[in-house]
Amino acid sequence: MGVHAEFVLSAAAPGQFPGDGLPEVALVGRSNVGKSSLINTLVQNRKLAKTSNTPGRTQTLNFYRIWPRGKPRLEGVPPAAAAGSRGTLTGPLLQAARESGAFYLVDMPGYGFARVSEAQRRQWARLIEGYLLSRGTLRGIVQVVDLRHPPTRDDITMREWLRHHRLPSLCVATKADKIGRTAWPRHRQVTARELGLGGEAEPLILFSAETGLGRDEVWRWITEQLGSGTVDS
Repeated sequence: MGVHAEFVLSAAAPGQFPGDGLPEVALVGRSNVGKSSLINTLVQNRKLAKTSNTPGRTQTLNFYRIWPRGKPRLEGVPPAAAAGSRGTLTGPLLQAARESGAFYLVDMPGYGFARVSEAQRRQWARLIEGYLLSRGTLRGIVQVVDLRHPPTRDDITMREWLRHHRLPSLCVATKADKIGRTAWPRHRQVTARELGLGGEAEPLILFSAETGLGRDEVWRWITEQLGSGTVDS
């Protein structure tokens, strides 16, 4: 049985976050860097998270519930009876979710998008920072950057912020398929140098939503953060 994934809700405030206590892994990155495509590639469902060429499309925290070994079917429990308020799980299905290692992938608003008001940028910043620092169920953060270009000032600031707060994080450089393989080492070196990455403590994974490059490595890191055994990818 493979991975099962489902969209649960979009949240614009902490009071709207899921309340079932399942662990979470968040994705952060600048607008239009490919966070949604990364989610779709991980779960092998191109229609799960909506993708767009328009920067700033994601303006809320979008929660996707992931069942690493498939969603169980419980006899005598209708689907409607398993969902509580805010789309969270209750009862036997919640217990099954915990036992099977279910968790949330959280697609966060992109940072560095210039075509919104300063007030909107501050609102997003407060929402993102508040979530990353205070969410008790957060287990890890995947920072997504574009391998084709040197990290932006916002990318560097986010990496320094994550490091300052000692938050467990992984850096993933997407769109590797957009440049030739022979150019990967040079682009990887630039990205690692600008973000101050190095060694096992702060790894950098090359990723492609088109070819699946790096998918297994990202899954492996997520699994380690969750401490939930292997993922049937």
